[in-house]
Amino acid sequence: MKTRARSRLLPFAFASVLGGCVPEAPKPVVPEKPTVLAPAGDAQSAALLSPIAAAAQKAGASELAIVATTLGAEGDRAGAFVAVPPDRCVLFFARGSAGIGDVDIFAFQDDGSSLVSDESSSDQAAIIVCPPAPDRVYVSARIASGTGLIAVGAQQVDKASSAAAARAVSARIVGSESGRLESWPGLESRVVAHRAALGSAWEDVRRFAAAVDARAATRTTVTIEAGRCLDVLVVPSEEVANLEVVAEAEDGRIVARAAAEGRDRSLVLCSELGDTATIAARPRASSGTAAFVIARSQKGALTELSRAHSIDRVTQALSVEGARAALAKELDPTWGKGKAVGAGQAKVGSRASLPVKLPKGCARVDVIAGSPLGPVAAALWDADGNLLAESSGSLRATLYACGAAREVRLDVESRGRVGPFGVDIRSWAEPTSELLKVPLAAARLFERLAGSGDTTPEPARAANGIDLAPSKLHASSFVISPNGCKEVLAAVDAGGSGLEVRLVDEASGDDAIGRGRFVASQRLCAGSSPRRTRLELRLDAGPARALVLIREAK
Repeated sequence: MKTRARSRLLPFAFASVLGGCVPEAPKPVVPEKPTVLAPAGDAQSAALLSPIAAAAQKAGASELAIVATTLGAEGDRAGAFVAVPPDRCVLFFARGSAGIGDVDIFAFQDDGSSLVSDESSSDQAAIIVCPPAPDRVYVSARIASGTGLIAVGAQQVDKASSAAAARAVSARIVGSESGRLESWPGLESRVVAHRAALGSAWEDVRRFAAAVDARAATRTTVTIEAGRCLDVLVVPSEEVANLEVVAEAEDGRIVARAAAEGRDRSLVLCSELGDTATIAARPRASSGTAAFVIARSQKGALTELSRAHSIDRVTQALSVEGARAALAKELDPTWGKGKAVGAGQAKVGSRASLPVKLPKGCARVDVIAGSPLGPVAAALWDADGNLLAESSGSLRATLYACGAAREVRLDVESRGRVGPFGVDIRSWAEPTSELLKVPLAAARLFERLAGSGDTTPEPARAANGIDLAPSKLHASSFVISPNGCKEVLAAVDAGGSGLEVRLVDEASGDDAIGRGRFVASQRLCAGSSPRRTRLELRLDAGPARALVLIREAK
């Protein structure tokens, strides 16, 4: 027992003896600060992007600016905010190194909504953003497959050279046909056919895929800008049947139901003052995925849309007197002071008819909706039963008529809710003789100008009359001054329909086309040098005379 006790004490005693002889422990070595060898925009990234930049420079683009770069694997991103000049386009492109098989690039607005993207199956992707555009965009490139270095570059380019620069690097343009949604075979052809049937010119706002299920609706909120229309096309996958798509107001009320185009669903929402709506999609007894394709029209393009397609609007929120006062403040004095000539109650499925006396010259007849009426539709008929003008809107229906003083009939009908309305008349006593020769074309031109924000009829003075026929192409030329833009508005008179406006750059052959049933428009801009442009006009049905206005555009 004693021996065991002694042996337990020995280690403690031995340690106590040695404790005074142990040297001090060495101080820990502090690692040196890491040296950054490859900051963003280094020579390796520049070498990766230089071939693309060189191709764009040959088409008129600026020198290369490196936006972002990163080393990563599938799903990793590189991005940054980039300022967009008010008068130039910006070309963005991304490229991956040898280990990367697929690169995608996206441009987002400040609110996070998608502006344009390129998701093609390639180791490089490119997009171009042109005015009108946000002051800045967030550009992000994603590695879709593989590992390695990804770099994002940017170049400025004049509007006149933007199409050539985009073609040089296969860039995806806002509003252009992508042809790159491989997950939905045939989607692009459906989009093209759908928009051709609608008329006017459209630019993409957002494209995305989402799951849809019968147990709950899939919702997305959209913004309708003032004076514009929003087209929503929903294309379901094969396993989805009986898809229902509606637009809901902020209070949850359904304001529009999508029309069926085969298995697809579509609706067009327009707003005079700007609004928001929620798109809800829900199949009745299945689940799967659906592609949502959302596009916006040009400002004031409502008159260019096909009358065969249903157009939905938001309901008036003001009383008749409140809406009348708001209209009086909005209009230019050239139209004169408004005179109240009638009032009534608009009903659904029934027309209220009122006799109206039109003054000599050109008259503007406003059917002013009062809450809760909306939308409201109206038409003017002469004594022989000929249609003089027709219009519809959520705030009011505005009709124009030119000619001698005469008695006409005004028909008013509600397209949604029952409510009161008032009728005001204003006149423009000094129209040109050309406007009086083609009164229906003049009325359509006035409506298109008003949709663009023109509160005065004066721009119509510059319109020229042109005879059109389906069997003949009308062509003329004009020059766009440096850093300027020109807009062409055309409206056809009675007997004609299916109007097309085509603007062709005579140097490059690039073109822009606008279509509409009775009204069509298109615009083109020049860079630092003048741009000679050929204007081509044609009709699907006629012959008929048309009014054509060529003017400077912002």
